[in-house]
Amino acid sequence: MVDAKKMESESERRAGVITTAQAAALLKCTPQWIRQLEKQGYFRRLGRDQYQLVAVVQGYVDFKNSEERRSSKTAADARVRDARAREYELKNAERERKLVQFDEHIAIVDEMAGMVRSEFAGLPARVTRDLQLRRTIEQAVNDILDRLADLAVARARKLGPAGAAAPALTAADAGSVGG
Repeated sequence: MVDAKKMESESERRAGVITTAQAAALLKCTPQWIRQLEKQGYFRRLGRDQYQLVAVVQGYVDFKNSEERRSSKTAADARVRDARAREYELKNAERERKLVQFDEHIAIVDEMAGMVRSEFAGLPARVTRDLQLRRTIEQAVNDILDRLADLAVARARKLGPAGAAAPALTAADAGSVGG
């Protein structure tokens, strides 16, 4: 009777046992990879070329889960490194005067546009004393300023969110020269 019980428990134990080749086929990998996972402690060998089926599957799942955590952490680290590198590149470009802050750029354009407008405002009076001709020149200058204002508005809109930081412009903001 003892032998029957021993044989029964032995056969039950053997039912969940697989070989290295079977484990490799089950997990779609090589036998070397199965041995590597065993060396890394994901599951234990029962005997020569024998593994517990459940232990192999659970060990493989554990391995995949830990690999996913490592790869997502690595990807996050890479994104942080890329962002820092980009920040350094921008700071260097600004220091080398290859990059200008958007607000500085807008201030320069505003200053130049104001100067152009002021200079054009005095142009008709410098050109002629004839009031009729002066009005014609003023109208031509106003048309030019309106087109410039329209162009500025169109370009600011193309900038998208960065353009929203700039003061809102309209063609009417150009003002008129003369009376």
